[in-house]
Parts: sequence; structure tokens; C-alpha cells
Amino acid sequence: MTGLRADIAPFGERGWLATLTDMEDPIASGLAASDVADRLRDAVGVDDAVAGVNSIVLRFDPSRINPDTARLMLEKELRDARAPAPAATTQPIDIPILYGGDAGPDIADIAEHAGLPEDTIIAAHRSKIYHVAAVGFAPGFAYLGMLDERLHMPRLATPRAHVPAGSVGVAGGFTCIYPMASPGGWRLIGCTPMRLFDLSSEDPFLLKPGVAVQFRAIGRQEFRDIENA
Repeated sequence: MTGLRADIAPFGERGWLATLTDMEDPIASGLAASDVADRLRDAVGVDDAVAGVNSIVLRFDPSRINPDTARLMLEKELRDARAPAPAATTQPIDIPILYGGDAGPDIADIAEHAGLPEDTIIAAHRSKIYHVAAVGFAPGFAYLGMLDERLHMPRLATPRAHVPAGSVGVAGGFTCIYPMASPGGWRLIGCTPMRLFDLSSEDPFLLKPGVAVQFRAIGRQEFRDIENA
């Protein structure tokens, strides 16, 4: 695929928002948006470029480039865009999850909404291989798709003020893992003891656009063992 169609609108006084309009596959859309953002990020006058599942936000420095120039840069990268394929890996990243209980306080609501036992919800969540469609909202926060339709849920009406690092959530057609503690409104289904963010590493975030992930259910003792390793 070459070239992306998008609606472009102002994003505050120092930004442009491009919303992709012609891609039905959220994984392909997210990878294409990430490709555009990556190429814009180092351009002269660009403060930041952030990709979503179907959008790119370009933030620019008006003391270095004017708004029209910034928009033209965005339009050019959209025309030149090529969506990379999901990373070809023989084995997806294995992420152990402690489901339910304190680790997944919303799993009962999800089960009630779906009309299914909690064990079926867990089996549906861990049975798929996911791909990272985009990274955003917070540093390293990965949108993983696509989620089993039976698990589709809206976000919480009132977000939690504190979601622990490693929490696994679902919202709409995606699942996610919070790489660090933060506020958040996704429905929490479990938690992983794996560290997805390591500030001491040259590349601190484990999950990147296109990477494949598969979840594995674990018990509380294995959670502690991995956490304390």
C-alpha cells in the first residue's frame, strides 16, 4: 500500500491532526500511522509526532516553521506512506497474566456483559495472537488487536486515578498492558509481573508497533516468582 487518505484539522495552535479515512484493518492502520509519525519526528521544526490506531498528531514549533509548512510536511508523508507488515517472528512475545481477583477487578463485569463464565472470558483473551497496532496515550502504552468480539467493552465512565503497572485491560476492540502506573479507564482483566518498561535499557519499552504478543495464564505463586526474579 502506498499513500494514505486522511482528514486534516488543527490540533490546538501548534499542531495538526490527521485522521485516516480509508483503512478498515486497525492493525494496518496503526502501523501506517506509526510509519508516518516516525518519519516526521526528526524533521526540522517538529516538536513531536504521535501515532494512534487511525491518526497522527503533528506538533510543531511556530518559531521555526509556520502552520502551513507543517501541514504540507504532514500531507507529503501521508502521500509517501508505506504500511510495514507486522513483525515476522517465529514466536510471539510470551506474556504471563494473572487473571481476575485483585489483578483483574473488572473481569466479573465483562463476564456479565458477555453472558459468559469468567473462565471462558479468560480463555478467549489468551487464545489469540495479538499485534501491536500503535503505541500512545502514555509512553510505551500499546494497543493490541484484535480482541475477541465477545470481550468488547466501553471504557469506564469514570477513569481510575491509579492503575498499577502491568495491568491488562480491554476497551473496544483492543487489549492493552499499562507499562507503568498511571490513571486509566480501560476495563482491567488481569496483571502481568513482566517489566515492560526498563529505564536502564537503551531501548526501554518492550512493545513496539507490529510486534506479536500472546498471553499465558498463570497462578499467584508464579506471579510472585516472576515478579521477584
